Amino acid sequence: MFDTIIFEKPIVCKCGQKIESTQIKEFECMMDTYHIGDMISSAPIFALLEEWEYCSNCKATIEFYVACSYSIYLGVYSSYKEAKEAIDGFNMEKLLKFYAQRVPNPNRGMFYQSDKRFMERVVEFYDAPKAKKEKENKFVALFSSLHDFKEETALEEIKNYLKRDELVRAIESYGANRHSLEVQYKIVDKKTLYIYNKEIENRLSREYLFRLNRVDDRTETKPSEDNVLVTFKELSEGVVLDKIQQWLDELNVELEVCLIKD
Repeated sequence: MFDTIIFEKPIVCKCGQKIESTQIKEFECMMDTYHIGDMISSAPIFALLEEWEYCSNCKATIEFYVACSYSIYLGVYSSYKEAKEAIDGFNMEKLLKFYAQRVPNPNRGMFYQSDKRFMERVVEFYDAPKAKKEKENKFVALFSSLHDFKEETALEEIKNYLKRDELVRAIESYGANRHSLEVQYKIVDKKTLYIYNKEIENRLSREYLFRLNRVDDRTETKPSEDNVLVTFKELSEGVVLDKIQQWLDELNVELEVCLIKD
């Protein structure tokens, strides 16, 4: 017995013949059919499988790669590189939106009108008193199908996403009639300072201050928190401006950064 995976777009052989699906035996082989976005409970968290099909027209062998991330079938790709990029690009934000779109339909109107509202309801549920959690057993199985993915970790990621989303919206609202983002900073010590804007801070329901850390080349440079920016060797005004500008550019926020003094 095999499982069947459906291609989002047919693979086209050199002779012009289209292949729209394939049978695969790497999973449970329960004769299930999977479309892109489906959870494959028996799949590893990350899977990159090399597969092949015979063309029924010219008998040529066609190779392709199947990609899964967090046990979710992402698609079929013609090269290893494309499949690896698809897996690497399936980040936490996409995973959360995947869940938001797949809450059972009977609950859809009750839970949320958007991906963001869904995430807010998840946080409200898990932060509620125990008695309420037992009474409103709505999200208990939300992350259960993710192997080795801790519920607490996922909840923290949701909260970080909501904080970042709220911050970006506040910055965009602030910049609606402006060309620049005026930021201030408070020096904590020789290696750390906090960056903020009072007007944006007043728009937020959650505390969200950026911390800019100076490190040397031997120090771990990947920040453990979402609101930590890392620079090397110095924290001059130019470095501060460059790092904030880089962050805004990554978010596609069209504002030029400038420093103002307290």
